[in-house]
Amino acid sequence: MSVATLGRRERKKQLVRDRIWEETIELIERGGVESTTIDAICEAVDIAKKTFYNYYSSKHDLLIDICQIQLLDLTDSLVSEALADSDRLAIQLDTIFTVFAERNRSASKLDRELIDYMVGNLSDNRSEGGGQLTFMNNCFLRLFAAGQGQLKPGLTPVFCAEMTVGMTNAITLNWLHNPQYDTENNFLLLLRFIKDSMLQNTQE
Repeated sequence: MSVATLGRRERKKQLVRDRIWEETIELIERGGVESTTIDAICEAVDIAKKTFYNYYSSKHDLLIDICQIQLLDLTDSLVSEALADSDRLAIQLDTIFTVFAERNRSASKLDRELIDYMVGNLSDNRSEGGGQLTFMNNCFLRLFAAGQGQLKPGLTPVFCAEMTVGMTNAITLNWLHNPQYDTENNFLLLLRFIKDSMLQNTQE
């Protein structure tokens, strides 16, 4: 629902939420996640801390919300676009992994900070991390389920989705911890590995 179709009170709440998002993102871009405190956010938005807590119970909840929109939902949209553009799984994978390779190569400070925070949450908070992992698995499950007939015999969409997400996360972790890591090349190598190991030869 757009802001224009909301009632006056709901419209005002949405505008405040948008401001919290905008100012939090600007603060992260300037100083990183660690230095972005609730006090700093409230000062930037010009709201009381009590008002902030009407929207989020903690900075962590706010950051997870931002990660969902900025990172996870973008992956879901990318899978949807790939499915709409072609019915061939090999071409769909080309589309997705080419974007992954470019996204990490040209990632902004904000992107890197959010990815780092989200990956850290996978291990620090088992429940929330599991939810994020399930979300990613489901994104790729849609992809492999749609092209199930193009998978090698014996492979299931669930297995292929889980392995793809696991290997993608491994590359992302290496990218976060090693500035010299050749993320772009390794994503393209992973693309080749997935196509060779999971798809039937007719995919080429």
